[in-house]
Amino acid sequence: MIREYFRHFRAFTPAARCYLAAQFFYSIGQTAVWVLRNLFLKEAGYGEDFIGQTLALSSLGAVMVVLTMSRFMDRMRLRGFSMLGALALGAGLAGTALVPWKGAVAAFCFLSGVGSAQLELGTAPFLARNSEQAERPFLFGLSTALSPFAGLLATLGIKGGALGWGENLETYRRLMIAAAVLTVFSIGALLVMRESTPERAPTDAPPFDWKTAARFFLPEMMIGLGAGLTIPFINLYFRERFGRQAGEIGLYYTGAQALVMVAFLAAPMLARRFGPIRTVVACQLSSIPFFLVLAFTTSLPFAVAAFLLRHATMNMVHPVGSHFAMEVIRPRERVRVNGLKQAANKMAWVMANAAGGWMIAHTRLVRDGFATTMVTTIGLYIVGSAMYWKFFHGVPAGQAPLPEAEPTAGT
Repeated sequence: MIREYFRHFRAFTPAARCYLAAQFFYSIGQTAVWVLRNLFLKEAGYGEDFIGQTLALSSLGAVMVVLTMSRFMDRMRLRGFSMLGALALGAGLAGTALVPWKGAVAAFCFLSGVGSAQLELGTAPFLARNSEQAERPFLFGLSTALSPFAGLLATLGIKGGALGWGENLETYRRLMIAAAVLTVFSIGALLVMRESTPERAPTDAPPFDWKTAARFFLPEMMIGLGAGLTIPFINLYFRERFGRQAGEIGLYYTGAQALVMVAFLAAPMLARRFGPIRTVVACQLSSIPFFLVLAFTTSLPFAVAAFLLRHATMNMVHPVGSHFAMEVIRPRERVRVNGLKQAANKMAWVMANAAGGWMIAHTRLVRDGFATTMVTTIGLYIVGSAMYWKFFHGVPAGQAPLPEAEPTAGT
């Protein structure tokens, strides 16, 4: 597997390689958001309700970027847009760590959502625009695996910082500032990048294919609702239910990042053998038993094992799904449809983050509020996977555009 990736890597365009380098650095900042920010806010004295609100604001910032920019990005270069995103993400992280005022924390969380969305929005279309079809499955696989690799190094840094400086608010602040600085390093790789000119739509181009777009963003919204209820609170889950501290929680995330990195690299091979749709749906559904364990277990080893396996099975589908979408969508509509997918996901997170924080604080299912959100997430994942199967089962990759007819049962 590694040899095949190395062979294809030599065929990647210089622009694609530069973007991968930038992605490595900004992924460190995104990892800090996931692993550190909630713990920092909790240590600073904020409750789950406010933490849920900051997560919702972060998602709202992402939605605003997607809704305002995705319509135009098919006709624009993406380098400057991504550079601004790296600056916004770094500033949001550093500002949250440095300014203790509640209103400022909310504003900086919003800014980090804006920056993260700018970086994510153009990634799949940029890679598709700057690559050949034969390299794309491996380019998308490597791009998606690079994020957990950067996250693995970041979580190891979190663990080392926690061991050296102790588990306290000042440690979290220093680590967040360091992650913010490394995020801004991605601008260096973007500065030397030369991207391909975006394809111009012909004057007689058909109207935007809303039916195809809806097939992508409706399942994405269901998955986003489920994920937004639970995933941002996993670090609090280990802290509140099992009494773990940031250093140990960072170690769990390190294992998850390492496992999902291998899963990302293996995903294109699975898709080549079983097809992209079967791979996506099977992996998503296989994560559900592990979520059930997380919801109800009182054993830390079982919880950690379930967390690792759930993270790998649910997330390994991302390169397969992104590559499939880029193949079946008209080239001039890739950014816009990718933006609508992200808008659906982020809007779902806006609603689910606040609801998840409230459910954790005010409900109890057998054990606590974490079980409530996780069982709800399972139901939403099943609905989203069923929709994805209904809409795309039998659609071959490489067919562009998809048929204009409404999807019917059994397709």
